[in-house]
Amino acid sequence: MIGAEQIKINFEQFNSVLEENFEGERLEKLKTLIECLKERMMLAPASSKDWFNNAFPGGYLDHILRVNKISNQLHRLYEFHGAGELYTSEELNFVSLFCQLGKLGDWEHEYFTKNDSDWHVKNLGMVYKFNENVPAMKIYDRTIFLLQDAGIKLSHNEYMAIRNQEGLFDESNKFYFYSGQKETKLRNHLPLLIHQAIQTAQEIEFQMWNSGNKVVQQSSKPANASKADKTIRKAKAINVDNNPNFNEKTLSIIDSFFTD
Repeated sequence: MIGAEQIKINFEQFNSVLEENFEGERLEKLKTLIECLKERMMLAPASSKDWFNNAFPGGYLDHILRVNKISNQLHRLYEFHGAGELYTSEELNFVSLFCQLGKLGDWEHEYFTKNDSDWHVKNLGMVYKFNENVPAMKIYDRTIFLLQDAGIKLSHNEYMAIRNQEGLFDESNKFYFYSGQKETKLRNHLPLLIHQAIQTAQEIEFQMWNSGNKVVQQSSKPANASKADKTIRKAKAINVDNNPNFNEKTLSIIDSFFTD
């Protein structure tokens, strides 16, 4: 959980990143969109269950800022290894900042609402539930709908990255990721990069919740979660003592990747 002051700082940081990467009519339309969803953007969680990722007030924006930072770091990694830059910096930052906008709901209703069922909270860790007033849609579909409804045009690269952000977790993405010939292969690595950034951010947030680092658990861990879930929770964080192959030099290299 994060406090009110950090929520305010995150929102200011989000707007700062916006000003640095966009200009003109597109920037003005994005500002209008943000103003319409301001309160929700600041206070929404990033998921419904406490052990998922950032299931607390302010969790959405904290998650999005992490995705944006990791996306730019991954971009530099691809660049370092000679990958062609077939998308712009604006496209990279646009997708990383707005790829999960659909988690905020539609114009009238928020997507996540506080769960009023004590049983679900206590036994499943489901601290939030989905708002039935919001039409059922994939997150990326609602994201694209909100953006186009706000008059914000997407480039081909932006559309493909938002549409494929779930990678092969979404069966319908096999067409894009399993290509039998070069003509049907994705034209650049932005969709893969964004998917990697989201998954990395989610894993970091889970580990923070699991270790109690910076996150206060909203409820007790699910009593009837799967065996795999319980095994993950019991796994110890990587450190030199219980992982002799991870020496101090190796750890410092890993740490450097996640710092500016």
